Amino acid sequence: MKKFFALFIPLIFLFSLGFSQASVQDIIITPTQLSTLTIKLWINRAVGATYYPGENIYLYFKTSQDAYITIYDYTTDGKLRMIFPNSFQQNNFVRANNVYVIPNPNYNFVISGPNGREVIEAIASTSPGVIPQPRIGNQPFSEIPEGLGYLQNLKIDIVGKPVAVATTYFYVGYVPRVGIVHFDSQPPKASLYVDGIYEGQTPMDLQLQDGDHLAVFWYGTYNVSKVFKVTPNTYQTVSSVIPVLPNYPSIQMFPVDFNTSPSGAMIFVNGKMLGISPCTINLDGGTYEITIVKPDYATIVTQISVNNTQSFNFQIQRLSF
Repeated sequence: MKKFFALFIPLIFLFSLGFSQASVQDIIITPTQLSTLTIKLWINRAVGATYYPGENIYLYFKTSQDAYITIYDYTTDGKLRMIFPNSFQQNNFVRANNVYVIPNPNYNFVISGPNGREVIEAIASTSPGVIPQPRIGNQPFSEIPEGLGYLQNLKIDIVGKPVAVATTYFYVGYVPRVGIVHFDSQPPKASLYVDGIYEGQTPMDLQLQDGDHLAVFWYGTYNVSKVFKVTPNTYQTVSSVIPVLPNYPSIQMFPVDFNTSPSGAMIFVNGKMLGISPCTINLDGGTYEITIVKPDYATIVTQISVNNTQSFNFQIQRLSF
């Protein structure tokens, strides 16, 4: 008989939205250098989605290289626990490009109140021992009594180390109010991360939930961090001047055309939906994972290399039911 464990995720009360008494900058882990290792972390709904008590939640992750993974859950009442590895899944070594899910069939994550926002962070390294591991005891998940102090020490431990970090979050019991934020930078076309999640290149507008957020602007190897507060039903601007060297090469963007037969397919670039075919998407030079999705048609997942103005054509096959 299978064993099931219900994880009731503690969250802060509705009247005290936010990250307990902590600053968002204290919670979000930002790498100090770029790494060839990448990790993607997502939930079974869109980032920032709402779950209600009694519903199950699933976390998924994938790395670009074989790696060792640690996943932390920072609750909005100020508690920190390690949810992977855990007593059910004790091996934290994962293979490249495989999608992993927690919980596995031996236990469940079941949402419970009170209402609030929960943050999940994953850290990956290609070598064991780079990320300190709390001891897995008799409890299903390791609660870390140092809380924010542990996160601060962890940020120091990973300075200069080639680790990859991914973040996601969700809400329980309510749909948060939102505002519109315009992001721009000098120089433009900086890579923008909000609350640890890659959003695209500046300038751009985002709809964000009310409360504190952390933006990190990357331009090449240079980065600037900014904490800002979103006020519901407003339009605001967050700007950054990135102190790059005068002779630092600019990032060149190329228009890339995506065509599908039939048309009307959603085009995802590195997991982010950027257009509906036919469409033109501006990308800088590099390799991208492209996912093409159209209801009732087979999904296409492929990689492209961009180094010039290019056009891609895809034939998608209708599914037979």
